[in-house]
Amino acid sequence: MYRFFTELLLEVGKKQGWPLERLPLGPTGPGADPFYQRMDKGEMSEPEYLKCITDVLAKQGIEFSPYKDLDFSKGERVQTWNVIKHLKMAGFRQALLTNDASAWLGDCWWEKWPHVHLFEQVIDVKSIGVRKPAPEPYLACVKALHCEPKDCLFVDDMHANCRGAEAVGMQSFWFDILDPEGSMVKLQLALGVKPL
Repeated sequence: MYRFFTELLLEVGKKQGWPLERLPLGPTGPGADPFYQRMDKGEMSEPEYLKCITDVLAKQGIEFSPYKDLDFSKGERVQTWNVIKHLKMAGFRQALLTNDASAWLGDCWWEKWPHVHLFEQVIDVKSIGVRKPAPEPYLACVKALHCEPKDCLFVDDMHANCRGAEAVGMQSFWFDILDPEGSMVKLQLALGVKPL
């Protein structure tokens, strides 16, 4: 739904002349990012990953806080929102399960969030106390929807989170941030919906 924060960091870095090839900027950056690989495997949380990036920036003499200095309002993936609306119109029940939205969008962000109407339930793990890929967030989601895990398709851009969903009996779909449009086409086909 939103571009990963390293995609936005890359844009800032280009404008400010950062040594991008020496910075860990996820799979969208020009150089290798071993921290992202560890996070994708579930060996590191996003806050831990963010600290690694902030530390590397500081070592390069760059004072920048992704939480405070990035404008996430410019990070929406338009094609993703179009598909979410399309799936809702097709009759699919949708819930949002997020680990980090409160960190980026502020406490109780969903109360004024312009997209909340597209989701039957919004589950922020801050209210649960444990993050994906632990089972509790997924189980809170199915409880809120009054359904069974086997009836759910979980979508995420982290392999570790997809495996967490599968561990509780959900199906999963990995969203490739390097190919957002292709991922949305594949998702619609997987659901038996004619792609937009």
